[in-house]
This record gives sequence, structure tokens and C-alpha cells, in this order.
Amino acid sequence: MQKIDLHTHSTCSDGTNTPSELMALAAKAGIDMLALTDHDTVDGIDEAKQAAKALGIRLIHGVEISCSHTLLGGYGKYQKIDKIIHVVALDFADVSKMNATLQALQDARHRRGEQMVARLAQLLAGGDDGFADMLWQAVLKKVQGNARAVGRAHIAQVLQEKGIVPTVQAAFDKYLADNKPAYVPIETISMAQAVALIHDCGGLAVLAHPTRYKLSATRTQRLIADFADCGGDACELPNHEPKSTLEMIARAIKKHDLLVSVGSDFHGSTMPWRRLGSTATPLPLQTGVWQRFANINHDND
Repeated sequence: MQKIDLHTHSTCSDGTNTPSELMALAAKAGIDMLALTDHDTVDGIDEAKQAAKALGIRLIHGVEISCSHTLLGGYGKYQKIDKIIHVVALDFADVSKMNATLQALQDARHRRGEQMVARLAQLLAGGDDGFADMLWQAVLKKVQGNARAVGRAHIAQVLQEKGIVPTVQAAFDKYLADNKPAYVPIETISMAQAVALIHDCGGLAVLAHPTRYKLSATRTQRLIADFADCGGDACELPNHEPKSTLEMIARAIKKHDLLVSVGSDFHGSTMPWRRLGSTATPLPLQTGVWQRFANINHDND
């Protein structure tokens, strides 16, 4: 049986391993097929492709796109809520077109990173410009000077290293998680636009980690329904969830005739609990998205 991991990150976004290092780790873990799915960038694909070819790994073109979606169906002031949703693009052929569209999202990451650091400087040092610059330079060092790759994880790592918080998770819990004091929403395209872009580039659209958006069971099912209505192709199977949650996701997948995907969401040393190759196991009647890959051979040409 093939070992497959279709959700991983490198230093081109917020992972701690370069694309080449990631491929070496995948080979060590016995992974046969892997997708590099950095946030809103395809910059690591060429490097990953060369390493994967040398190691005999089937590399799938991938990217994790941040997008926005309004969920309806609540009551009163909660009748609708706006959420940032992650959609993984897999097996797309037109990397250039994908990259051109993602440029605006990468620019937004730069602006957002600076804004979050400015908020932290206000919270921690009364808005001191020197403190803000110190934090920002430390964050830039994390991304090798590429401000367009900055994510919350990089800022959290700096806060931990500076002794401001004890752990990366504490940085999220206190400052950086959604609606916390230093949080800044990311500028995005809509979920429907993300799915359309992926299809225009010849790929398949996967709803990433459906149970990690802090939604009720009812709204999680609504999200999966909305994703299917947008033309989405597959839903990523959750890892490490209670049996009742897994069964709920399985029912929604079946109801909307979606394929399934599997991925560890591996980031490296900052999130050691997400182990490369540690993915959910599809149920017997579920169809893997990898069975529909059309461009599987282009990566190893």
C-alpha cells in the first residue's frame, strides 16, 4: 500500500525544513507520494521536484490557499459568520498561472505581518518603534528576508525566543490566534474564487482540516456543503479526532459525494505533534483524491 501525505509545509511558508530537507524526511518516513502545500506560494516546487526525483518520491504540485467564506444558518447576531478557510490545491498543471494569482495574497501576508508586529509593539512596549523594528527584523530572519512568506507561526517563534511567551502555542493563545489582541485578518479571495482558480489551473480543490475552524458540528457540516456547492472536489480527513467527529465528517463527505484527501499538515519542529506521514485512513467506500490525479507524471519529468 502506498504511503501518501498531501499536506506539508517548507521554509517557503511557515515550515522549518527547506523543500529539499522535507523530501529527505519524506523518504526516511517511507512516503511514496507527497504534496508540498505551502501557504499561498508555489516557490518551493522546483526545488522539491529535483529532490523528489532523486529520492524516488512522486511529488504532487500543491499549495494551501487562504480564502474567505461567510457561513449562514445561525441565530440573531450569529446568523452569519465570516471565516478564513484553507483550500489545498493539488495536481494542478499550470504553475505559472497559479503563481500569478497568488502574488496579491503574498503581498497581503507582508502587510499583515507588519501590522501584527506593530500591534505587539503597542501591547508590549507602548508602541516603541525600536521594539517594533527589533521584532520585525527577527521575524524577517525566520523567513530568510522574504517578508511575503511571513505567517503567524514565525512571529510566535520570535516571541518565544525573546522570552515574551514560554511556548509558540502560548503566543497564539495570548496574542495571535483569531480575535486575540495582535491578530490581523489576512486579505483573501473567496472560497468560490479559490476553487475556480484551482480548476482553471487544472487541479483539484480540497477543503483542508475541516474540524480546525472552531465551528460547531452543524456549521462544520454547512461548511462542507458550501464547499461542495462551490465545486470543491475533496475533503481532507481529520487526524486525531473523537470517533463521533470522524463519523460526522464521513457522513458529510458521503452526502455531498466528495473525494477524500489525507495529509499531516507537517510544519517541522514548531509543531512536532504533526508528524510527517501521520495521516488518517480512508474508509473502505471512500475514494482518494489521488485516484483522480491527471498530472502525476509531470513532476518527475
